[in-house]
Amino acid sequence: MAKDSARTAAEQTRAAVALSTEDSATASFAAAAVGEAVTAPGNKPGTGSGQKLKVRERLAYGVGDIGGNLVFAPISAFLLFYFTDTVGIGAAIAGTLLLFGRVLDGTMDLVLGSFIDRTSTRWGKARPWILFSTPVVVISFVLLFNVPSGLNETGKEIYAFIMYFLCLGVGFVGSNLAYHTLLSVITSNSRMRVSLTVIRTFFALFTTLVVQFITIPIITSAGGGQQGWTLISIVYGAIAAITFLIVFFGTKERVKTSIRVADGDKLPFGKTVRILVKNPYFFLVFGFFLLNYLLTGTAGVGIYFASDVLGEANLYSFLGLISIAPLLVGMWFMPALIGRFGKRRLILIGVVIIIAGVLISLIDPSNFTLVLTGGLVRAMGGIPAAAALFALVADVVDYGEWKSGVRLDGMTYAAATAGQNFGAGLGVALVGWLLAAANYDGQAASQPASAVNMEVFLFLWLPLIVAVLMGVIIFFLNIDKNLSTIQRDLAARRAASETDATPAARVEG
Repeated sequence: MAKDSARTAAEQTRAAVALSTEDSATASFAAAAVGEAVTAPGNKPGTGSGQKLKVRERLAYGVGDIGGNLVFAPISAFLLFYFTDTVGIGAAIAGTLLLFGRVLDGTMDLVLGSFIDRTSTRWGKARPWILFSTPVVVISFVLLFNVPSGLNETGKEIYAFIMYFLCLGVGFVGSNLAYHTLLSVITSNSRMRVSLTVIRTFFALFTTLVVQFITIPIITSAGGGQQGWTLISIVYGAIAAITFLIVFFGTKERVKTSIRVADGDKLPFGKTVRILVKNPYFFLVFGFFLLNYLLTGTAGVGIYFASDVLGEANLYSFLGLISIAPLLVGMWFMPALIGRFGKRRLILIGVVIIIAGVLISLIDPSNFTLVLTGGLVRAMGGIPAAAALFALVADVVDYGEWKSGVRLDGMTYAAATAGQNFGAGLGVALVGWLLAAANYDGQAASQPASAVNMEVFLFLWLPLIVAVLMGVIIFFLNIDKNLSTIQRDLAARRAASETDATPAARVEG
């Protein structure tokens, strides 16, 4: 059956307003150190380890999330739509390709994280990766949205997979993982890290919103079809390249760390992996990331829910707005609240609030007012986790160094982003597979009850189940209880190391 005008409008809205299968992962990364509102022991004002950054350098660091989201947000929101509606790749095949690509991305996270930890240059260990990853991520991004029309169906699928993997699995992973690591080595001043976090969060969310609302209009004004995607990919890629270069030239690494043993040799890769997996909090953080981004991956069902359950696709714009607006406001209060109450306690409270929000919406999933109210409550409950997500990773890094004497920034962050990739990939696949199993037909004027019920499950019941599981994980992730001791001991070790003039970690003035 041909689509009616409402269904056609719904399809256009799906491309225009959905952050698609994923919200901006980089926007979540922007909260990396927001929980470190209390200056760590030993970081006294005026010391090298507590050095403040000029506003110019803070802005230079923050704009990196403009470039990151000019690459990641279009891929998240529009790549599947581009593959199916412009290139002609089947939806099931395209979804499976993206899932497989995400699994490989997660594997590359671990490999490149190890490489970053082993990098030592005059530019530091993180900044070189940002510089040399720039041409890879930008060129592959442009090529990803320019699938040659002359290829046959199999050729297009192979081309799409290769460019997707080069863009996200190699270029973006290398650049973005180094960008996250840079936060921990640009300064050890906790308050400066909070300032950097707030700046990059603002740039990340602002860029994501811009991409969300201007991409389709620009493509349409350029004539639509492939020529529109070519224009938008070149523009986004060029701006992204400029912002990455600003990060490289505008920042400096001050905290020098190494993974060398006493005789000066670097630890073997296998040894670092064994150290990592002996950290009990590592597995809990990995599970928390996987579940958190599983929900991010299923976020694309929102447009289906708005169309078929609420009855109007355009209502999703309001659902998308309330999922972001509370974060824009609430993040300004998180440093002080987390500094006073701790990350774990606030996240647990947030989980309870999320569950309450879902239950409000479940009273009547077809009632827009209840769904909107419940969504607002859910978004408010998610603020602590969004703000403290990568601060938890930093705590796990500190704990691992405290226990083993070896600091594994890159590999620990890489393991966390691997959880993100696996979770998001699984979420993307779940939406496609479960809707297909429920007999969803995108060409139909209306959907069968089985498809509508599945949309309700994916939009409300699945988040409820995942929220409970996340609550269980964060209950056992009680690293806050030893955090002050860990930071005090690490500060003492570094001070002693500097005195001995054989530093395992030193800070340039």
